[in-house]
Amino acid sequence: MTSRNVTYRMIEAFRAAMLHNGISAGADSLGITQPAMSRLIADLQKSTGILLFAKSGRTIKPTEEAHALMAKVQQSFLGLEQIIDFSDQLRKQKLGQLSISAIPSIGHSIIPAVVRQLREKFPDVLISLRVASYIDVARHVKTRQADIGLTADTLSLGDLETVAEFSSECVCIGTGKWLDPKASHIHVSEFAGKPFIASTGTFQTRLDAWLGANGVQVDAMVEASLFQSISDLCLEGLGIAVVDPMTAAKHQRRGGVALPLRPSIGYTVYATAMSDARLSAPAKELIRLVAAASSGKHITPMHESMI
Repeated sequence: MTSRNVTYRMIEAFRAAMLHNGISAGADSLGITQPAMSRLIADLQKSTGILLFAKSGRTIKPTEEAHALMAKVQQSFLGLEQIIDFSDQLRKQKLGQLSISAIPSIGHSIIPAVVRQLREKFPDVLISLRVASYIDVARHVKTRQADIGLTADTLSLGDLETVAEFSSECVCIGTGKWLDPKASHIHVSEFAGKPFIASTGTFQTRLDAWLGANGVQVDAMVEASLFQSISDLCLEGLGIAVVDPMTAAKHQRRGGVALPLRPSIGYTVYATAMSDARLSAPAKELIRLVAAASSGKHITPMHESMI
């Protein structure tokens, strides 16, 4: 006849031994000594009347009964983990939370400063930021892992809705080696004879069409997928490039040259949320701050910044 005084600590020790393939590793995961772990396993075997681990040569392996018991234990722990996750969600809701997902050109440029301003205005709000691809931003918003998604293309997936859009203009970047820091702008015709750093994907397709419409063919011997990488390459003196105004402003702060383009080529930032979502005060402030930061008005001609 078996005793029924099975404790939570015994089950926890058993689960750790099964998950970590051994008594010693299981003890390490729980932060207890191996003798203490062995006692808990022995007490569990005594309480249940089941042999859970048997010697096999120099090692100890779980029995068939142990694997069967583990399946039940996992079900119980899954329920416990769900309770913990739900409690965590309640805590975050009480404190307030804002989840943001943004493509790299936005997440690596303006968002750090935007988050700082949000923290100053909403010090009790937990802010979560993911920098991801266009497709992953859409998925994050769709699965409600993000309250707001920020992209340079509209997200058309199920119940997603564009809640705001901010139009600005692309900018030419480089260094003093290839661009005149005192110029008020650069005309596309001036690209001739300058090494060009190309982008990849849909933006470059748009850029190629714009160049073709203006009768210009560039000498693109280097290309990169991220605007941040393109800025880095430009700062190495490898040539000029066309990027979004947010990356251009950061490029200028890092010592590079940024000039408005003539003729211009548009760049739009889209803020997306679920159509049934009610935007919180922090989410509305995020949109306001992104609108201000993505306007392109923060590109300052060098001759004006020296005054």
